[in-house]
Amino acid sequence: MSKFSVYLKELFDQRGEPIARVAKTLGIERTSIHKALKDERILSYTAVRQLAQYFQLTLPQVRELNQYYEMLLQGEDIYRIQEAICELLSELSQLHFSSYHHIEQEAAALDLKSLPGLLCGKPQVESTIQTILQWEAEASENAELILNLPEDCALTDSLVRLWQNGQKFTVRQIVAFLPNHNGDGTKIENLGLLKRILPLSLVSQGNYFAYYYFEENTSPGRINPLAYYIVTPHVLITLDYSLSAAQIQTDPKMLKLYRRRFSQIQAECQPLNSYLSDPAHILQSYMQNTDEEGYYTLMAQPCLGHYYTRERIERQVRAGLPSRELLVELADKRFSRLRGLEENYFTIFSEEGLRKLADDGIMVDLPTEFVEPFDIRSRRELFLELYRDIQEEKIQCCLADTEKLPIPPYLTFTCDPRFGLHIYAVQGFTGGAYACNIHIGESSIGRSFCDFIKSLPQSKFVYPKEKTLELLDELIRGLETAQKREAGSHA
Repeated sequence: MSKFSVYLKELFDQRGEPIARVAKTLGIERTSIHKALKDERILSYTAVRQLAQYFQLTLPQVRELNQYYEMLLQGEDIYRIQEAICELLSELSQLHFSSYHHIEQEAAALDLKSLPGLLCGKPQVESTIQTILQWEAEASENAELILNLPEDCALTDSLVRLWQNGQKFTVRQIVAFLPNHNGDGTKIENLGLLKRILPLSLVSQGNYFAYYYFEENTSPGRINPLAYYIVTPHVLITLDYSLSAAQIQTDPKMLKLYRRRFSQIQAECQPLNSYLSDPAHILQSYMQNTDEEGYYTLMAQPCLGHYYTRERIERQVRAGLPSRELLVELADKRFSRLRGLEENYFTIFSEEGLRKLADDGIMVDLPTEFVEPFDIRSRRELFLELYRDIQEEKIQCCLADTEKLPIPPYLTFTCDPRFGLHIYAVQGFTGGAYACNIHIGESSIGRSFCDFIKSLPQSKFVYPKEKTLELLDELIRGLETAQKREAGSHA
């Protein structure tokens, strides 16, 4: 029995009224309710709302009923994956990279000889480690930190703060994913791990590197009391599984031993993230990391690559660039693949992003130093083509309800079921478009995001197609007026 049918039966039992009387009062077929209680039929959303009102449910009860109904419609695993990805997007949306600045701080005072050999108690362990990390980041030029920590470790929060304060150091970390054959629940665990490491990748601006392997159980064995470790340029910290005990060593031989062992394990792992900054390499990576049978993207603006002809590319790439011809050629190859897609073209965007594109013509996912903004005529032409294809359902272009599906305005997400998840910084990110780009080369994460994006049309996370078309129609009429005004001023 589904959670929905079990909960619905509980509500009927608490009410104590015959199903026939409830059905007659609400105008719902009695057989529909009987079959819903046996998971033989799915009630309409309207019927569920009527029942919630009839039973006079409290708000927590309404939320629980709606949650179980969504699980019934989508499947519990898909529902949980949607929840996990939305939570990830929400956290990334709350990071404001364009606003933080360097905060001058004095180097933490630290006498290595005075450090205790063994620390006990979580607060003392965390405080001492944070002091060591800050001291190393400030005292050592281009310091490299090596981490082997539990996936839910809060210690990495201090790394984010140091990077935000302008400290320059590199971090390498080994992380463990659960294999997919352990069930769909493992996808949620893996997405949770991704949620914890993505901020590190973004805030570090290319100085955080994760390496992954698959482990049936990511909990450490209890045989070794100090299963985790951190290696800094001057200190080795070994920790127990609960991070409530730590041994601190400064013996150079021990540091060398752990670094060598980390390098050996790193060589056996796969790189989880990598960083690109050159536009030509970015375009090539788009080609390498996108399947020819579908395209799935989520960003502030709709992806208009479906309409980027060779002529348009030639017109938009700025004149005088040293590698202009190469960029035009690579861009045309890239967008010819998108032009050729006749199905599985999904682009999810926000109203704010579309309105901004209509206002200034700037493509947020392309650096303005290489690409001209679209003029008013081009914007109107592109929006008209987009309108037509949405209306004829040639592409899935959905306007997100950003209260339910927050889209980080400084990132573009593209995913592929074979090549993983790819995240590109856009205008609004510190340094502008392409300042930080992350490639999560893990296919199960790519599949999770693809399945998530494919589930969005007709879901609660996006507005109906009619609202998207209404918004486009409004903007097209506004651009037409602006185009006439511009023509009149040149007459």
